[in-house]
This record gives sequence, C-alpha cells and structure tokens, in this order.
Amino acid sequence: MTLMLSNDDAEKVLTMAGAIEALELVYRDLGIGSAVNRGRTDIFAPTVAEIGADVPSAHQFKTLDGSIPRLQVASIRVTSDVVAWPEVNGKRRRIKIPAATGKRYVGLVFLFSSATGELISIVQDGMLQRFTVGAINAIGAKYMAREDSSLVGLIGAGGQAAPQLAALKLVRPIKKVRVYSPTEGEAAAFCKINSEAIGLEMTVASSPEEAVKGVDIAVTATNSRVPFFPAKWLEPGMHLSCMQRDEPTDDCISAVDVAVFHTKLKEHEYVSTDFAAMEKKHKFVIRDHPPRELNWDDFPDLGELVAGRTPTRTNASQKTLFLNSTGVGTQFTTLAHLIYTKSLEQGLGHKVPVDWFVESIQP
Repeated sequence: MTLMLSNDDAEKVLTMAGAIEALELVYRDLGIGSAVNRGRTDIFAPTVAEIGADVPSAHQFKTLDGSIPRLQVASIRVTSDVVAWPEVNGKRRRIKIPAATGKRYVGLVFLFSSATGELISIVQDGMLQRFTVGAINAIGAKYMAREDSSLVGLIGAGGQAAPQLAALKLVRPIKKVRVYSPTEGEAAAFCKINSEAIGLEMTVASSPEEAVKGVDIAVTATNSRVPFFPAKWLEPGMHLSCMQRDEPTDDCISAVDVAVFHTKLKEHEYVSTDFAAMEKKHKFVIRDHPPRELNWDDFPDLGELVAGRTPTRTNASQKTLFLNSTGVGTQFTTLAHLIYTKSLEQGLGHKVPVDWFVESIQP
C-alpha cells in the first residue's frame, strides 16, 4: 500500500526535537558522502492568474530530490506555485498566491523505497517545510553560536519565524526575543501569539537595527529579495542565522569570521521565451532569487560542519554566519520518512493500492 499523508497527519507526529535529531544525522551522512542530493530545478512560465496589472507573476514548477541509503529511501519534492514579485515599502518581495482550489497551495513529497523502488508515501509538504527550515538553522546555531546565547533579535514575523525560534530554543538557552516586522502590527501580533506558545519573553522593536543591537543571535526570517543586513549590524560574538540568501549583504558575508552555507548546490533555472519577454518588460531578472556575485564553493556547507570536516567558532568574540542558501532533497527525504514511519505506527493517513503506482511494462 501507498500511504497518503496530509499536513494534519504530519502535525500529529512531528516534533521539532525529532526533526532536529533526524536532520542532524542526515547532514552527517552528507558530510561523509553516504547520502546524495541533486541540485534544485526551477521552471518558470507565464501564468494567467490575476495578480495585478503592474506586478510580475509566474508559474514556478520546482523539484528537489535526494537519497539516503541508511534509511533505504529516496524522494522528490514537487511544488507547483503561482508566484508574484510585488514591491512592498520600496523593496521587491516574492510571494506565493493561493491559486489552487479553496485558495490553497500545491506541494508534495513523493517517498520511494530504495529496496523495492515502490512509491511508499505521498506527503503534503507545508508542515514538513516549516519544521525542516527551522531545524536546519537551529543545527547551524548548535555548531556555531556561543553556548551561553540567551538574547535573540528576529527580523520577520511571517509563517517561518515561529519555527525558527522554537527550534533555536532547543539548542541554545534562549530566554528573550526582540521582534521587528516592516508590516504594521505584525510584530505585536506575533509576540502576543507566540510568547506563551514557545515560552520566550518577546518585545517589539521599532527598527531592524534595534532588533539586533546587542543580541547573541540575530535571525532573519523574511521573504525579501533585496539583501538588507549589512556588516555594520554585526557585533563581536554575534551569530547571524539567515533563513534565505537574499538577507545578508555581500559585505556582511565577508565581514564574519566563520561562514557556513547550507549547501554548495545551486538551483538550475529554465524559462520560456514569453517569460523572458516579461522579464525584459519589467526590467529585472524574475527568479526565485536574484543573481548574486557569490562563489558558493568558497564556503563550507552544513554537512561538512556536522561531520567535523570544517572549523567552527573558536572563541566567544568571533562573528559567525549560517546561511540557508537553498534547499536540498535529503532534508525532505528525512522528514517525509520520519512522518511516514510514525504515521504507520499510529494508523494515520489514507492507504491506496500500490498497484496504482507500479507497472508490468519495463520503462
């Protein structure tokens, strides 16, 4: 049987502690070369969805895949997104449009057995995504941030912000958080909802500079497509944890003592000719992330860090950076497998005949 699992099922079995433990093991696998990923692929084409006359938009079809021999599974994550790039407060952002039935999104992880080749599970990826991004950045902090880190400055208060804090709290003795959001009222609402839920004292900052001044760990959790965290905001001993690569400026990356990227892999992007014409009309390169002059091979990755193959912080005054540069397939393979095995134990999900997904004709 093939098990179909929803975000509701995932929420019942996933814990942040469990996600961190499972992912730390797979990054050790990657560090020693026993797990393998293929670089992310993005296909962009125009969309007929109504976004706004002056807002560039597209259909983004994205895949990531990875194999973990230790678990005898492989997976491919597929997202089919309608996306747009509006300007908010003078800065370009990327947003997903809930264009699917019921104003929803489409994202699935297809989990395969390496022993039989069969499709053993299809998992909705929303809850999985929130857990994996929070856990990955927390693993970076576990290996790079000062062990006595207790004060956090958070820039961004969207859907990915709370998992960042929930995960960080499990690897460092975090007690207080200052929160900034450029959207009026968002930071206050975030603090009200999450302070008790996560168990941290939270206050609102009036500016990003105020949020990160004097903190032990600065966390960026935004959808900005314009780098905004400069070197001058860094302070001795600070660890900067960036949820995506369009947050720290180039001078910020150069200024830290130790920088680790999530992966050396880059996404491969393909566009149709009519999409390229739309880019020309709007006068900017419309991609998930704008091009940057960074040589990712210059930086160690998280697998190398966890496997002990690259140096980390050596004293309390060093400035460190973990940059979640892009996703890798094995992060989704790992958590999809975790969700699948725990759901089997608890009798969750919907079973469908495996005959629907196998064939007698050799492809």
